[in-house]
Amino acid sequence: MPQGWTSTTLGEVLAPKGYIRGPFGSALRRNELLDNGIPVYEQQHAIYGVRDFRFFISKEKFEEMKRFETRSNDLIISCSGTLGKVSIIRESDPKGIISQALLLLRADTDIILPQYLQYFFASKKGYDSIVSRSSGSVQINISKRADIEQISLELPPIEEQKTIVATLSALDDKIANNTKINHHLEQMAQAIFKSWFVDLPLWIVCI
Repeated sequence: MPQGWTSTTLGEVLAPKGYIRGPFGSALRRNELLDNGIPVYEQQHAIYGVRDFRFFISKEKFEEMKRFETRSNDLIISCSGTLGKVSIIRESDPKGIISQALLLLRADTDIILPQYLQYFFASKKGYDSIVSRSSGSVQINISKRADIEQISLELPPIEEQKTIVATLSALDDKIANNTKINHHLEQMAQAIFKSWFVDLPLWIVCI
């Protein structure tokens, strides 16, 4: 372990009441879901990092379920089926509540940066630490809280965490930018292909 780093557990780096499983089905019934209002974060939001919402609740229902509210820098983790995928709630994300298929983790920011914790769970070690604690023969489900909070991690000082996060974020930005460029080039290639091999025969006919 690098000098200055410490061994700790997930439970030790979470804020008070920073471990929140999504509500049981009886707490949020299908007939309470709306076409607009305050969004419900589902498993797809953790798996794919998207922010397209299918379901919403009223302000009154939100106040009733406020303990399941998402806040900036919270981590949401998929809890069943496609297990262990993580996304972070950004400042630009709308406030909402989590569904029963999600686990919400809220970091103690005096100890650990939420982004560092996100990168930990996105790593093979962090991902395996959740999946190895899963159970279920038909559909895999995340283990009980006591097991998850015992996940071990090596923690550098905050300043070093900032450096690590900045480096990884810069790489992520480059990857995202390259993905956009590749997508743009693919669209250009498809347009050229269409003009040469689909539209060209029409020009020949006209001639």
